[in-house]
Amino acid sequence: MSPATISCPLDFESIYRKYHKRVYNYIYGQILQREAAEDLAADVFVAVATNLGRFDPTRGSFSIWLFTIARNLTQNYRLRASNRLEETREELPERFADPPKEQDESLRIPENARTERILTQLSNEERSFLEYRYVLDLSNEEIGRLIGTSAATVSQRYHRLLAKCRKIDRNE
Repeated sequence: MSPATISCPLDFESIYRKYHKRVYNYIYGQILQREAAEDLAADVFVAVATNLGRFDPTRGSFSIWLFTIARNLTQNYRLRASNRLEETREELPERFADPPKEQDESLRIPENARTERILTQLSNEERSFLEYRYVLDLSNEEIGRLIGTSAATVSQRYHRLLAKCRKIDRNE
């Protein structure tokens, strides 16, 4: 693959500008703790800067590589938190003083009361699955490669999971 066909933005500043908000939103959606999400997002970009030369576009897209780093650091954080018996998001999710704006009522923006209410009733696996699409903007094909299944299976799973989210939203 020639350098002209590589779809990796190798300029760190461009990477940060393009992906920071999505990485933060992904992490926040996983742990629902603002300060911890900010710290973990910073850790992700330190890892990206440190390992940028290791990215191999022949093995997958840059965004999958980046979000694999984010997912791994978030999972490690959760493991350390449970080992220290810290409060997890299921026990004490962070609450927001300001009511959410109408345009913020979306799974793409995890920092609002409606989305938080839905996310806290889903399993970690279900939250991750939704965030691949709504926070990371990955396609069914990319998600399938990431989790080892077909794009058709991803589509069916989204259909069932969104129906569950609508049911949770109606019941609250």
